[in-house]
Amino acid sequence: MSRQSKWVLSIVLLVVFCTSFPVMTNAQGYTETESFSSVSYSIKPGDTLYGIAKKFYLTGDYEQVARTNGLDPKVSLKAGTALKLSNPLVLDQYTVKQGDTLYAITNHYFNRIYYMNALMAYNHITEADLKADMALRVPLPAGELKYTVHKGDTLYSLSTKYFKVQDYQQMIAKVNGIETASASIKAGQVVQIPNPFYSIEDCAGIAGPVETAAATPPASTSTSAKLVSIEIDITRNKLYVIAGGAVEKSFDIASGRKKGSTPTGSFEIITKIKNPWYMAKEIPGGDPKNPLGSRWLGLSVPNTQGTKYGIHGTNAPSSIGTNASAGCIRMLNKDVEWLFSTVPTGTKVKIHA
Repeated sequence: MSRQSKWVLSIVLLVVFCTSFPVMTNAQGYTETESFSSVSYSIKPGDTLYGIAKKFYLTGDYEQVARTNGLDPKVSLKAGTALKLSNPLVLDQYTVKQGDTLYAITNHYFNRIYYMNALMAYNHITEADLKADMALRVPLPAGELKYTVHKGDTLYSLSTKYFKVQDYQQMIAKVNGIETASASIKAGQVVQIPNPFYSIEDCAGIAGPVETAAATPPASTSTSAKLVSIEIDITRNKLYVIAGGAVEKSFDIASGRKKGSTPTGSFEIITKIKNPWYMAKEIPGGDPKNPLGSRWLGLSVPNTQGTKYGIHGTNAPSSIGTNASAGCIRMLNKDVEWLFSTVPTGTKVKIHA
């Protein structure tokens, strides 16, 4: 790839990965982070909203794509129109050419120039010079870390320290079911390029049949592919997983201790985080003292972007079945881990008293 092409690619990646890490805060003041990215997709002849949702989100929830872009889902798409796809699971589909290696493909999408641009975008930096004691948020494939700039630090030195193309190569291999990161790939093979800021578990459904944006919804839903939704009763402190119109599983939960602290209404799961951090007290994900437990599923409560209210685990299992939270839905860690691995982003969630 020529130097000019690399710079063009870096600019495109900066647009695609102008990713921010909103702070998740509840009434108690604890915070959690999640990565967001927006991809611009140009509609092609024959594309459908359903097909685009299946290709990039793996759910077929075309209404979510329509709402994000202010479109009427009943109206046909116009070729050439640009769509904004927020936080997709899949960034692109790459068809392998003769002589390609997984390392070269990875470096095509994720390189040091991209990482330096991303560092600037995440931290709203317009000048490349870093100041000592500046607090930075450093993006990683599985989340982020906080970093205090030392004298002599540069964007390049930070990219050298934290950007490892092998991490991204391994991620692409795992989500595509490629045995090892060094395994050979064949010309004509389609490689899915995942969003690097989702967990591997969240991207597990990527390595299936390649979806096209021209796909149409199935004529009917079979029992093997039931539509799944979630219903939460905060009076009984119960969460129900609904599949095909029937309750498939139920769980005890904890909800808001104050009346009205847990939002009611119809929402969607729009963020998923494995081992969320408890930022208020600098407790890392996976620590047994972390009050968010092992998983976070953020809800589309208006003006929160899935960062304030969610379904999460707990380090206080005795609170389950009571009104104990500041507004979120608590579950036992084993229960929220099952839910996390079972339901995708886009899943409908109804909360009522």
